[in-house]
Amino acid sequence: MSETPNLKLAIGLPPEKAVEYFRSKGYAITWNWHDQWQEAHARAFTVAKAMRVDILQDIRAEVQRALDGEITERDFIRNLEPRLKARGWWGKQVIVDSEGNAQVAQLGSPWRLKTIYRTNMQTAYMAGRYRQMMENTANRPYWQYVAVMDSHTRPSHAALNGKVFRHDDPFWNHFYPPNGFNCRCTVRALTDKNLADRGLDVSASGGDLGEKWAVDKRSGFTERVATYKGPGMRRAVATDLGFDYNAGKAASWTDTAFREKAAALFPERQLGLVLASVATAAPRMAAFGVWVDEVFAAGRSSGREWVLGWVAPADAAALAKRGESIGDGSVVLADRLLVGAKAERHVTAGDALTAEEWKVLPLHLADPEAVLFDTHNRTLLYVFAANDGRRGKIVVAAGRAGKKRDPHESVRTVFKVPALDLEAGLKGGVYEKIR
Repeated sequence: MSETPNLKLAIGLPPEKAVEYFRSKGYAITWNWHDQWQEAHARAFTVAKAMRVDILQDIRAEVQRALDGEITERDFIRNLEPRLKARGWWGKQVIVDSEGNAQVAQLGSPWRLKTIYRTNMQTAYMAGRYRQMMENTANRPYWQYVAVMDSHTRPSHAALNGKVFRHDDPFWNHFYPPNGFNCRCTVRALTDKNLADRGLDVSASGGDLGEKWAVDKRSGFTERVATYKGPGMRRAVATDLGFDYNAGKAASWTDTAFREKAAALFPERQLGLVLASVATAAPRMAAFGVWVDEVFAAGRSSGREWVLGWVAPADAAALAKRGESIGDGSVVLADRLLVGAKAERHVTAGDALTAEEWKVLPLHLADPEAVLFDTHNRTLLYVFAANDGRRGKIVVAAGRAGKKRDPHESVRTVFKVPALDLEAGLKGGVYEKIR
């Protein structure tokens, strides 16, 4: 029997979901693992005491191969050990940190590589699992914490085993697994019928959530971590230091959370300007340009996405008058529209965007020439001037009011058309002008 649990089998997650999450990570070099703030850690690959990019690249590449199903845990350790030894990142060494302080640090070791492998695999799979579950909350709104109940299970994780909360309960902001290094816990999605058949009660964390200060004995680093003490529990349980967050939510829903907070802070007349300024900020535009280059270099879709921006509040209001809903308003571009089968059809037809036109797409969404409503397809069209005199169309999906729109399929397609085609559509009633 394999020493390592088969995460694909145990969690039941399509591998592409996990691969998509891990490929969305960048690089971050940190002295202590805890230096990497949790929300950023969901997007950036980091290993404590790995202060050189070449070492991070070696480790990250092998984790990626593991997620792709190319290598096992044993291969991971066997491949990395000689390479890390050759780079001098192995065993206990005296290391000087960024402030000039020297200390003895454990660098590479078989045990450490095993922990890196298992933690990153579990985090990636559970982040993908979270997104998969969020896409089905209408049918399975209740989530049950599931621990592996054996001699290796931590008491705090065992105490949560079997507890059920709604998907939107704040409990999951802190305790969605993994909740520590080598955590094997997962979450099960349930229907109303499942609850009735199994005699399960739904908890509400409410006032049962708290926090405490946790201290890393080796580094002295302190951080607040979440605690939970529900009815019938003898003592409060807490996450491990550095695991007090939801990796899937941080990676997939950061932009949604920002939009919600911005809406609470700014009046509607200002909200559109705030959203547009964030979507087109220079660092974000530069990062999107790199993303486009990477997609074209890969030459095939790997399930990656990018939030181009948000539908302006005025456009959302215009849709509502037509009985349509835009959900959270995020406009998400999938890489398959750049290099997939649909992209190839546009290349063949001669109406595909160039790489340079793709790279400025957030600017066109934020400041279009016109916004139209397609009455036949029930979509929003963001119109912009292409480099060759034609007009580009960003086709954004809407959905009937009261029905859920998949936020990960919001951009249907992007291509170029003659300006006369748009004028004809307006005259013929196919399109209605929003602004």
